[in-house]
Amino acid sequence: MPVPSTISHWLKRNGLVNKRKTRIKAPPYTEPFLKAQLPNDVWSADYKGQFYTRDKRVCYPLTISDNYSRYLLKCIGLPGPRYVQTRDVFEKAFREYGLPDAIRIDNGTPFTGKCAGGLSRLSIWWIQLGITPERIDKGRPQQNGRHERMHRTLKLEAIAATTLNMKEQQKLFNRFFYDYNNHRPHESLNNEPPVNYYNKSSRPYVENIPAIEYDLGYTVRSVRYNGYFRFNGQLYYLTDLLHKQSIALKEFADGQWKIYYSFLPIGVLDLRKNKILKLN
Repeated sequence: MPVPSTISHWLKRNGLVNKRKTRIKAPPYTEPFLKAQLPNDVWSADYKGQFYTRDKRVCYPLTISDNYSRYLLKCIGLPGPRYVQTRDVFEKAFREYGLPDAIRIDNGTPFTGKCAGGLSRLSIWWIQLGITPERIDKGRPQQNGRHERMHRTLKLEAIAATTLNMKEQQKLFNRFFYDYNNHRPHESLNNEPPVNYYNKSSRPYVENIPAIEYDLGYTVRSVRYNGYFRFNGQLYYLTDLLHKQSIALKEFADGQWKIYYSFLPIGVLDLRKNKILKLN
């Protein structure tokens, strides 16, 4: 029998093998995570899977919590992990509690995208508000361990028994929300409930976000409608999510320029290779 490589060669040559599609992955977030030393230093957010109510409607619970106090900020059942509904929940959280310094998330929709820096429409909005999106590594839920532990309790107490519809399910979430924050003791909080440790942020939500400004020493460019920007006489594709937005570049090595959106590095422009590289 021919060796596998020979068989593969002839199958490909005769068009009997379809080329496997390359899966696009979000680039990893390489900066160290912020430490939650005070309330609102770091929030965590995630969707707790999905399940069906008895009327055959799918429910995706969106949860947001404060990492320092374990305070559960939001627990809302949504029909899917879509941008508009997710942003609406976060906007309500920001209006009620103020802004955190960072939000820790996984690599799923709508938190993370496949473009430069793993940006999504949601994370771009956070950056405009001065919030750092922190993405955990793929397959490493322990990096968001406090939030995952809360999810296990949520599943046992508010998801285990399916309810008639979304309205009834939300009532269960609301009861869990109140009990978890006000009555449930936590060993890491000296056996006190999260409400005794949480305070609202001193950073208020901003309706009209000002334009991003960059310090001297950065080369500023505007992203075109099609996601390209011009630099050194060449056009480079970044992402159309940033169209009409300003980015900045700063040289850190010979022929290599780090690309920033606001305060966040999102890629490297390598003039020697004439391409944009992912952050290492």
